[in-house]
Amino acid sequence: PPEFTNLQRLKILDNQYKCFEKMHRDPAYNRTGLYCARNWDGWLCWDDTPAGTLTSQNCPNYFVDFDPTEKATKFCGEDGLWFRHPDTNRTWSNYTRCNENTKAKLRVRNTHSC
Repeated sequence: PPEFTNLQRLKILDNQYKCFEKMHRDPAYNRTGLYCARNWDGWLCWDDTPAGTLTSQNCPNYFVDFDPTEKATKFCGEDGLWFRHPDTNRTWSNYTRCNENTKAKLRVRNTHSC
């Protein structure tokens, strides 16, 4: 990954701290059935999620090319395990929509600001 600026690193660390506080503070999952456990993926905090669910939240604002109005997603499999990327076999959150339209949106914004 690209080198983070100090401000980006501080934002990420701040959110990580808040995430661990929240995970500790929130009550245990109390619904029936399998679920994926709450976790911090390095950029966002994900709540306990019922099996077979695609969960989403707004993209983080750490990066200039990330659009915080877009959604990052994470899939909880039917087995109650977070989706693993086939190339790395590591749990994976999908951030592709966070920056796929950013350049086009910036272009539109810039052409309308004249």
